[in-house]
Amino acid sequence: MSDIFEETEEDLRAQEWTRILKKAAPWAAGIATVALLSALGYWGFDEWRKKEAATASEAFQAGIEAADTGDSAAAKAKFEETAKTGSGAYKAMSLMQLAGLAQREGKTDDAIKLFDDAAKAAADTRMADLAALKAAYLVMDKGVYADSQKRLSPLAGDKRPYSFLAREALAMAKLQNGDVKGARTDLNSLTFALDAPDALKKRAELYVQAIDSGAAPAVKSVLAMPAAEVPTIPAGMPAGANIPTQ
Repeated sequence: MSDIFEETEEDLRAQEWTRILKKAAPWAAGIATVALLSALGYWGFDEWRKKEAATASEAFQAGIEAADTGDSAAAKAKFEETAKTGSGAYKAMSLMQLAGLAQREGKTDDAIKLFDDAAKAAADTRMADLAALKAAYLVMDKGVYADSQKRLSPLAGDKRPYSFLAREALAMAKLQNGDVKGARTDLNSLTFALDAPDALKKRAELYVQAIDSGAAPAVKSVLAMPAAEVPTIPAGMPAGANIPTQ
């Protein structure tokens, strides 16, 4: 008799599991479909991203080659194309190249805006700060102290990649604005900064010596002179520039 009960109980359990599985089957199929679609979507997005990066790379390189041959119009067209269709590094570098071209044409305000746009587009802190620093340099050339200070102060933070260059620029902006004492204090502190690049420390020392010798007005007048035309390279930095890694 017990065998009959056990057999009946097993049949009931089997029926119950069959009923549960039948109910769960649509959900399981749905989950599997979603997983498959997600995998295909990620693959498709990854392939699109690779294709977009390759296209941006080709357009950017074509712009560099055109610039090297002196064809500014063709270079500008390629950089504008990359700035519109590219993303991340290529977009930021293209915007910096466009800023360099605008600077060479004497369009300072356009160059500042393009450097600002590059700083916003860059995902990498070093590239973003480089673009922001170059924009600040152009603002300094215009002699707008308040704007220069506003732009340079965040870049001068201890953990920023170009902090020493920004601190030097802040000191020179003070000198431009007539704050000789403040400029000397800032420059003197740079001469003792342990992690500062040697070339920068040497420049700061020479500026301090010029101020102490009474040549501050002469230094200020030199700073007020229009900047010479500076060609750019792919990263938007002056050709031959040795930007310290700090």
